[in-house]
Amino acid sequence: MSVKEIKELAVEIGYLEGYEYWIAPCPTSSGFNGYLVFPKRPVRERGYDGILTYVPVHGGITLAKPLEGAMVYGFDTAHSDSDKYPISDKNWIKEQLQIMLKGILKAKEVEEKYLRALTNKTKAKYAQEVIDTGHDKSYSNFGIDIRILTREL
Repeated sequence: MSVKEIKELAVEIGYLEGYEYWIAPCPTSSGFNGYLVFPKRPVRERGYDGILTYVPVHGGITLAKPLEGAMVYGFDTAHSDSDKYPISDKNWIKEQLQIMLKGILKAKEVEEKYLRALTNKTKAKYAQEVIDTGHDKSYSNFGIDIRILTREL
């Protein structure tokens, strides 16, 4: 599905701290997905790897696509543990969008230091700053878990 189609399906469009957000139905679950629109790509990473892996939104960022000069990031609610969360509650989705926004903005702030880090220990320090933008410090996502399991961090 294209980013334009996602926006057309949105059941709510609004702004968080000056950034447009969309809440749209998840095509593979009974919940909603959340999306944030940045006027330009905030980090060097073109997708959602690198420092964006550590954004502590539900399930991690699962969409990073350009749209008419802007950049759209999103998360979905089609994960094995999604049924444990209120994924059909728009207020919960907005809370997750706020977490994602804080995480992306922190990633933007520390990305250069993360990329220049010579050791995994130093990279982990900057990754942890991004992770800590979440309200639940024990929260993780699949991307984070894989990096830890493979000892990349």
